[in-house]
Amino acid sequence: MIISSLQFLTSDATYHDLALRCQEYLHYQQRGWADQRELAEDMLFNLLVEYLVGVGVPRPAAEQFCTDSDNLTELAMRISSTLGPVVA
Repeated sequence: MIISSLQFLTSDATYHDLALRCQEYLHYQQRGWADQRELAEDMLFNLLVEYLVGVGVPRPAAEQFCTDSDNLTELAMRISSTLGPVVA
């Protein structure tokens, strides 16, 4: 992907927020306290469900998929590797 296209993609508020929430989730899963991990997971869950619903996945299927923490972790890792580091 061309660097300017990637910069345009990450400058969009939705993708910027998505990348930031993924980074937070991955960080707090490794180093956070229980309440930090739970908050980061809840925020990423809500954002990913809304994103999936927005691209056409039925809400029940999106919620069921995102309920599995392994799925959240894999998505967070893939999104972070694609969008790169984000400065808050």
